[in-house]
Amino acid sequence: MSRLVSSVSLVFLALLLVLPLLMIDGLILSVGDVSYDSFVGCLVFLLCFYLASLLVSVIFDGTMRAFGGLFKRPISNVLFAVVNFWVSLSVLLWMDLYIESITISLATKIVLVSVHTVLFYLIHQSGDLTAKSSEVTESHDPVVKEALRLLENEDAVKCVETLCLRFPDRPKKDIIRIVHRLHSN
Repeated sequence: MSRLVSSVSLVFLALLLVLPLLMIDGLILSVGDVSYDSFVGCLVFLLCFYLASLLVSVIFDGTMRAFGGLFKRPISNVLFAVVNFWVSLSVLLWMDLYIESITISLATKIVLVSVHTVLFYLIHQSGDLTAKSSEVTESHDPVVKEALRLLENEDAVKCVETLCLRFPDRPKKDIIRIVHRLHSN
């Protein structure tokens, strides 16, 4: 029973995440130069495009994250968007080549992929802004200030031990995470 509930909740969550994208893409396809056999076939095509694009993007995202450290954050995000655009366009062209029940003009494909790229770029940017804001609020934390001071003269293990004694109300796991992050940087 619990598997059924968790499966239903996962499907519901996936639909909740994909539904807005399906609506945007449906609007683009209805306005663009597209011919398809059935509406359900068009939805299946879009879902297959999302899945194939996701699978191919996983490979390229790992590569981009590896090379992302070579560039500053804004350049890295733009590079990520450009690669995401070309990967998504390649997947869409490949799918359109093999699936004969739907025909999409090149202009509509470019608009579709451009909208996806802009959305994913904005999501990527918002993640960076969230990370920056959490770093700013964390820098005012007395544990972080004390950890920075201690790490100048002591190793990470001694720093964690000292901080656990000075801040007994903080969980040791949080202190270890803070010291590890600061020590890594």
